[in-house]
Amino acid sequence: MGLIVVSGAPGSGKSSVAAAVGAGRAYPVISLDTVKESLADCLGLGDQDWSNQLGDAAAEVLFRLCPPRVNAVVEAWWRGERRQRAIREFAGALEIFCHCPGGLAAERMRWRLTGARHPIHRDMIDPSILDAPVPTTAPVEPLRLGGPLIVVDTSTEQGPAIALAEIHALLSTG
Repeated sequence: MGLIVVSGAPGSGKSSVAAAVGAGRAYPVISLDTVKESLADCLGLGDQDWSNQLGDAAAEVLFRLCPPRVNAVVEAWWRGERRQRAIREFAGALEIFCHCPGGLAAERMRWRLTGARHPIHRDMIDPSILDAPVPTTAPVEPLRLGGPLIVVDTSTEQGPAIALAEIHALLSTG
């Protein structure tokens, strides 16, 4: 099948969907956050600019490791210049776009602050950026990579299962 790209706004359920799809397809899951956190563990912590730089470096790792023909699930919030690069690099890949109501995404983002979230993330450096998550997440739309697009509402626990079922249906008809 090739590469599966999971996209969506922060707090939209991308990590949960990616994990379920990866397990269901027996594909490795490569997350921008995991790569970014690993870079921070090696190179150190810093301010929001440093977090952004490590995020850009992590995205570069994903672009190099995950061409469209690789059987893997790649997951990230593709924002800014990374978005345009993802559209080029992952052209033709299957995309799963995760979305949920803004209030739920905000609740999930705040909940992450109470757990073991890595300190390199911008919301850990400055939690006040979560005071206005809707303007940050509202413009997020699917990448539209030119391959199949599955849109998943993650406001219920069935979101990951729905994504898997849609992939299975897509493969059964194709």
